[in-house]
Amino acid sequence: MNHLIPLRRPGAEVGDRHEVRAEFSVDPFDFYGRHHEVTQAEAEVGVTRLSEGLHLDVGVVATVLTTCDRTLEPTELQLEFGDSEFLSGPNNYEVSVQDWTLDLARYTERALPNEVPMQVFSPGTMPVQPEGDGDQVDPRWRGLDGLFASGF
Repeated sequence: MNHLIPLRRPGAEVGDRHEVRAEFSVDPFDFYGRHHEVTQAEAEVGVTRLSEGLHLDVGVVATVLTTCDRTLEPTELQLEFGDSEFLSGPNNYEVSVQDWTLDLARYTERALPNEVPMQVFSPGTMPVQPEGDGDQVDPRWRGLDGLFASGF
């Protein structure tokens, strides 16, 4: 459950790459008026030593427990997201790096709200569609028929 990943390796030469897989926990959050709990989070981190810094590849897979907008029953979302970033210094706010250490939990907490869809539906449920006559024009607009060449 380690969420802090050291990015610099002593003795690493230009072009050296190391990869780390980590499972970690993320605090629950509220978004779009709904409570979300992260039940599982796993990351793959790749770090390549460059002549003037590091190249960081982060990929996160998170399982989020939330509610279905149609049935209001609990449902799970599998979200995948990541970043590829060049680090020229020890700190990078965008990817939650401080003193050459990546904080996976903080990175995920910042990125997750951008990944959660505005409407969540359980598998097998669909949003309610308007009943037939969806193309019918309101009769109050009929008086405008002669104004346009194409009509309504």
